[in-house]
Amino acid sequence: MDPIKKFSPALYVVIIFCFFLPFADLTCSGQTVMTLTGIQLITGAEYEHQGMFNQPGMQDQQSGNQSMNQNIEAQPLALFALLAAILGLAISFVRKKATALICLVVSALGCIFLLLLKANLDSDASMSGEGMVQIEYKFGYWFSFLLFILGAVLQWVIFKEKHKSADVVTEVPPAAQ
Repeated sequence: MDPIKKFSPALYVVIIFCFFLPFADLTCSGQTVMTLTGIQLITGAEYEHQGMFNQPGMQDQQSGNQSMNQNIEAQPLALFALLAAILGLAISFVRKKATALICLVVSALGCIFLLLLKANLDSDASMSGEGMVQIEYKFGYWFSFLLFILGAVLQWVIFKEKHKSADVVTEVPPAAQ
C-alpha cells in the first residue's frame, strides 16, 4: 500500500490544477456568453453583455440600451473547495493513519462544497437570467469533483490498511541442557 500513499499528494495537486481549467460556461439561447474557470469563480469576473448578433456596442432593439458590463460575484464555496484541496495536499504528506482520516473528511468536504457551488450557481442563473441564462459545467468542475471522490476512497483504503508488524517471537526457546 505504500505506492498508494505516495500517489495521494499528486491527487490533490491535480485537483488544484483543475481550478485553472474551465469550470462552467454561461449560455444564453444556446450561445456561449462566457467561460469561467475555477479561479474566476473564486475571484469574481466581469463580462460584457453582448447585443444582438454578439456585436458589442449595438443597441438592444427591445430596450434601446447599449451593451453593458455584468459582474459575476465571487463564490465562497469555490474558495472553500480550493482550500480543501490545498489542506488535503498539506496533510497528505504526513504518513500517519490518523491523517488519512483527516484527508478523508477534507475530500468529502471538497465534494460537498462543489455540489453546493453547483446548486448555488444554478439557482443564481435561473433567478437572474429569468430562464434565459443557463450554466453548463465543464471538464474542470467534473474532474475535480471526481478526484475529490477518488481522494476520499483512497484515504479510506489507507486508513483501513493494517500495519505491517515484524514477526515477534513470544516463546522463549528451550534452554540447552
